[in-house]
Amino acid sequence: MFGDCSFCPCFGNRNCGQTEPDLDPVLLVSGMGGSVLHAKRKKSGFETRVWVRILLADLEFKRKVWSLYNPKTGYTESLNKDTEIVVPEDDYGLYAIDILDPSFILKLIHFTEVYHFHDMIEMLVKCGYKKGTTLFGYGYDFRQSNRIDKLMEGLKVKLETAYKASGNRKVTLITHSMGGLLVMCFMSLHKDVFSKFVNKWITIASPFQ
Repeated sequence: MFGDCSFCPCFGNRNCGQTEPDLDPVLLVSGMGGSVLHAKRKKSGFETRVWVRILLADLEFKRKVWSLYNPKTGYTESLNKDTEIVVPEDDYGLYAIDILDPSFILKLIHFTEVYHFHDMIEMLVKCGYKKGTTLFGYGYDFRQSNRIDKLMEGLKVKLETAYKASGNRKVTLITHSMGGLLVMCFMSLHKDVFSKFVNKWITIASPFQ
């Protein structure tokens, strides 16, 4: 399916077998439920994956992810006061949107139902994109409102990081589902930043209507 990069205009007319260093950076943004979430203990800093989690899912979800919306702060806050929900930043943000349950057993049986951006990441790497230089991911706490400062600032930092890492080249954004709504909010609230850092925006299955 992804054997030829030319299916998408941001990749130009070249085959994936070619390695070409002159590439604009790509930032992949996931949608609803499309980011790995960890529960981080506030005292020790120890992290446990709670989403997606096939094994012991019900137990870990009830203990650490159940939350309530706080109208005073505008944030969805965990009922468990000893932990906070965080998104892992490993692999330049790609880990959180690659395989949503990267446990050994599921990888062993090749359980592709939890493969989110995995195939696209592999395809882009074959096309010559390099993680941390021209390929980045942005996972986020999808339980929160798209407009909260934490998500907006996180996207701003990620765009700036990709821009600088690639030698001040503008970024191609590829978003899925609710990720498109997140970027639309960002574009509305931070027009100057969007114009400075973004060259193209490709959105997949975003519910704009």
